[in-house]
Amino acid sequence: MKSVVVTGVSTGIGRAITKSLIENGYQVFGSLRSGEDAEKLKSEFKKNFITLIFDVTDEKAIIENVQLVKEQLGKRNLFGLINNAGIALGGPLLLTDTDIFRKQFEVNVFGVISVTRAFAELLGATKDSKNHGKVINISSVSGKIALPFVAPYSASKHALEAISDSLRKELMLYGIDVVIVEPGPVKTPIWDKTPSPENSPFIGTDYEKSLIEFRKLIEDSRTNGLPSDKVGSLVLKILNNKNPRARYVITKNKFFHYTLPRLLPTRLYDKLVAKKLKLI
Repeated sequence: MKSVVVTGVSTGIGRAITKSLIENGYQVFGSLRSGEDAEKLKSEFKKNFITLIFDVTDEKAIIENVQLVKEQLGKRNLFGLINNAGIALGGPLLLTDTDIFRKQFEVNVFGVISVTRAFAELLGATKDSKNHGKVINISSVSGKIALPFVAPYSASKHALEAISDSLRKELMLYGIDVVIVEPGPVKTPIWDKTPSPENSPFIGTDYEKSLIEFRKLIEDSRTNGLPSDKVGSLVLKILNNKNPRARYVITKNKFFHYTLPRLLPTRLYDKLVAKKLKLI
C-alpha cells in the first residue's frame, strides 16, 4: 500500500484530497490541529486514515509526528507529501498590521518548509535510498496574479511558488519530484473568517466601498467556485503519473481567471480590476 502525508485535512481541499486517495487504495497520514476533527475523519475513513495532530508552525510537534509515521511505516517509505495546510489573511496594505503578514507566512510558507524538511528522509532524501517520493505543494492562482486586499495571502503563495521551483531542482539529487498545484476559486471554508461588511475593521476608511465589492467577489467564489473534489482528483492523478508536469493550474474558466490576466498589459489589467472594485 502506498502511504502519503497530507497536511490540513479537516475541511476543504485537504479533506477532498484525503477522500480521493483513500478511495483509490492509498494510506493517508492526515494532519489536523483538533482531536475532535480527527475522530470524525477516522470514523469516516476507517483504517486507511491515520491522524497526525500538529500545527504546521510547531516544529517540535511536527518532528514528534514524523516518528509516529516512521513507526507505522516500518521498513516502508512515504510515496508522497502533500503540503495543503494554509490560511488566508488580508486587508488594505496601508491599514493592515505587519503581524498579519508574519502570521500568514508562518503558516503558508515557513510551515511548508518545516514539514517538508521533517519528512524529507522518509520521501527518500538520502544518498542510498531507492525511494523516490513526490512533494505536491498546494499553491493558488493568487501565487501568480495578485488582487487588491489579499497582499498577505498572495505574497505567501508567490513565495511558495519560488520555494517549490528551487526545491524541485535541489531534490533532483535524490530523485524526488516537486509539483505545484494552483487552484483558482474553490468552494472551501478558507475565507470564512474574512470580516463581513457589517463587521469589518475597515468601515469608515477610504476603502470601505471597495471592500464591499471585494466581498461580493469572495461570496461569488464560494457559490460558483470549483468543487474541492476536482483538486483531490488532480492530486491523485499527479501521484500516479511517473512524469507529471511541474505546475498544474486548475480553475473554472481558466482563460478568464488565469490566462487573460497574464496576457494583458499590467497597467491595463490594474485599471480593469480597480474599476471593478471601485478603486477608481
